[in-house]
Amino acid sequence: MNRRIAAFAIASIAVLGLAGCSSPATDGATDDLKGSTDEVDTNQSVADACGIVLPELQEASSELASLDMTTAAEDPQGTVDSFAVFVDALGETVGNVSNPEVKAATSAVHENFVALSDVLQKVVVDQDLSAASDMTGITTELTESATALQELCS
Repeated sequence: MNRRIAAFAIASIAVLGLAGCSSPATDGATDDLKGSTDEVDTNQSVADACGIVLPELQEASSELASLDMTTAAEDPQGTVDSFAVFVDALGETVGNVSNPEVKAATSAVHENFVALSDVLQKVVVDQDLSAASDMTGITTELTESATALQELCS
């Protein structure tokens, strides 16, 4: 049973990573913006803000797609911890965005990932099957918030 729960949870997250967080290709100019924490431009355009956010989400999408369900079943806490690293990185990315529209959209995605991380801990590590029912609602909200961000940035 433990392997099936872990597999379900990780598969759900991987699907979200691939579907909700994919984005159009960006040119090399936006790569310089990723992770820039020195200064946050108070007059940041939507395009500049998206240039900070989208590479982070693309990287996360790749990481989520590469999660190994066998490893997740064998080391559920390690899998949850790896997911938490991504969630924390996304939170830092929110801090690098000053454009109000993109910041709000990115914050919504981050909040949904935080909620999903909490449920993942309960389901995969704590084996609380009653928490699994929360995953559907959270994944729906996450898909909606990621789609809104993607539309804003396209």
